[in-house]
Amino acid sequence: MITVRELRREDDLSAVLTLCREFFLEYESHHKEFFDTDNLSDADISGRFLDSLESADSATLIALAGDKIVGYASVAIREQPRFYKVKRVGSISALMVASEFRRRGIAAQLLLEAKAFFQRHGIKYFTFYTAVANQEAVNLYRKLGIEPLHTSFIGEA
Repeated sequence: MITVRELRREDDLSAVLTLCREFFLEYESHHKEFFDTDNLSDADISGRFLDSLESADSATLIALAGDKIVGYASVAIREQPRFYKVKRVGSISALMVASEFRRRGIAAQLLLEAKAFFQRHGIKYFTFYTAVANQEAVNLYRKLGIEPLHTSFIGEA
């Protein structure tokens, strides 16, 4: 059985950092010119998770198989520039499930908990990014009723 909840101080942060490294490695495979995971230290990535323990407007959601952390999502509330109609939006900056636990509905559970977090904070909309080349994720998000908002392009100068 999988349970999803917010990260706590007593949880194994190293397990989340390991998943985060896997996340960056997968993302690097889509854009080799943009990421340098060989020089990625735990200190580079742990701050976001530690900050989420102290913040009312952000959280790290973890998926547990028993007592093993097998997935996570980083969620936060952010203010929009004043010319936007929607003044506050939710943001998911990462969603990762360990490869051996995929295709079990864990990503959908993490997204449902992210939505619940946003709803508890009065947030109606949320955004997140994924690589266009990550077709499994794109297909999953569409299946869950999440639609693309805009497309970013990359070109060489």
